[in-house]
Amino acid sequence: MLNVMLVDDDYPVLDFLRKAVPWESLRMKVQGIYENGVKALEAAKAFPPDILITDIGMPHMNGLELIERVKEHCPRLKVAILSCHNEFDYALQAVKLHVDDYILKETIEIENIVQMLRKFAAQLEQSLTESRKVERLQQITKESRSAIKDQFLRTLLYHPLLFPEQLAEQAREYGIRLGNDAYVPVVCFIDRYEETRKRFVSADNMMFAVENVMEELIRKPGAVIFRPSPERLLLLFPIQQVRRSVSELVETADTLRTIQRALFHHLNISATFLIGQSGKDVRSLRTRMIELLGGSEEARFYTGSGVIAKFSPVTFATEDLFTYYAAAIEQLKQAVLEQAADRVETVTRHWTGLITRERYHPKAVKEWFLKIMLDLQLKFKSLQHFQSDDSPEVLHQSVLEAETMEQLREQVVSFLYRMLPVVEHIYRQPQRKEITEAQLYVLRSMHRRITQEEVAEHLHLNPSYFSRLFKRETGENFVEFVTRTKMEKAKELIDQTDSTVEELAELLGYENKSYFLKCFKSYTGLTPSEYAGKVRRGRPRREDE
Repeated sequence: MLNVMLVDDDYPVLDFLRKAVPWESLRMKVQGIYENGVKALEAAKAFPPDILITDIGMPHMNGLELIERVKEHCPRLKVAILSCHNEFDYALQAVKLHVDDYILKETIEIENIVQMLRKFAAQLEQSLTESRKVERLQQITKESRSAIKDQFLRTLLYHPLLFPEQLAEQAREYGIRLGNDAYVPVVCFIDRYEETRKRFVSADNMMFAVENVMEELIRKPGAVIFRPSPERLLLLFPIQQVRRSVSELVETADTLRTIQRALFHHLNISATFLIGQSGKDVRSLRTRMIELLGGSEEARFYTGSGVIAKFSPVTFATEDLFTYYAAAIEQLKQAVLEQAADRVETVTRHWTGLITRERYHPKAVKEWFLKIMLDLQLKFKSLQHFQSDDSPEVLHQSVLEAETMEQLREQVVSFLYRMLPVVEHIYRQPQRKEITEAQLYVLRSMHRRITQEEVAEHLHLNPSYFSRLFKRETGENFVEFVTRTKMEKAKELIDQTDSTVEELAELLGYENKSYFLKCFKSYTGLTPSEYAGKVRRGRPRREDE
């Protein structure tokens, strides 16, 4: 539907055109009728028309001036002058303004108006088609040039450096004048990449939009943008060797901040930039870029999102993070069991803070937290049957997509918050309050021997009555529940630690090692050492193993 604007200080003429022309059959609509050029111009700025039919002589602003001003906002505008003037001067001015038709009111006929409008519609459609073809050709050209440029980058980074002079010559085609200038590589990450990508039709569309914004803002001659991987961009900023100073790097950081603001304003995209060290020739620049691209993702895990920072390789802790596993899962489990939402946040921050200070490898950190979440989920399920929306696959994918420690912390806290109502639901299930309290009493006292009489006294119940009540409500007697719970804890400790049989027995309140061994084998069908060997064979190997 094409929009038509009618402008004339002779209102009967406007009313005649509005009523007599079959606008709907022409697939057009009159978006407004105006009696002077000033009001028409204001409306055109707010809602640009496709076709303008206007008189010439009008108060405040004549038709010729209106045409000129509206065309500044609507370059594809089709214009017809409808006037009572037939002097040569008016016609000449209309020609200069590229007016498409000039009709005298004295000879006006609706058939001629309709024919003119059909001609305008055809011309606009042709113009739109040609415009789309040009845009597509420009896009194809840009994509081809980008592909050739990225191929050059792959050659520079990953092929043997046999002919550096030839690569330097190729680099000049992109304005990279190695030898004359040093270049600072900068890697750009799109924050929350998967979440952001879903707002665009495709990842390519998103990255092209980001590149377009960058190209508009990077005015420095010789600056180049590459796309070394689907989710990252690599920028090269030239720095004159005679001026390789702090001010040059400050200028680069200022440009990056401007890009950051523009990406957020225009595309609602948050970006992180890590600035590498400069290189002045093919060899040194190649080394700097490989170093930056190879370590930037791991460095960013601790740097955070939406920042501009100088890149430096991370030295990761050599100590096994799983040393802390038993303590961490116990603290988090107790916080959820006791429905202490504030402690969930505090405990999680404690452990993410420790990990950040020690700088453990991101892969190990993700494995560590994923195992905590899966084990907690299994632990709560063992209390009583419940349904959870967090399948192992969903948890694994969410942890894998965490780009920074802060995002991972958010995911862990979110998971634990989702567990709070689950545990609350378990507590509210139709079983006696005494049974729930007895189960919690056992979970909190796993480190020592627990007797039925002790728990009955804690609940102010007769031991025999408590025994019958527990069996009736849970389907197992109290001793069976204690043994099952402790054996599950023993399996957990074997999986997480290198504790000896003596240590396991002591940790679970068994004074007699032989009795612990008998209970464990009866429950699992294996000795602790056999179970440990089975677990280690089935466990995925970490990079440092």
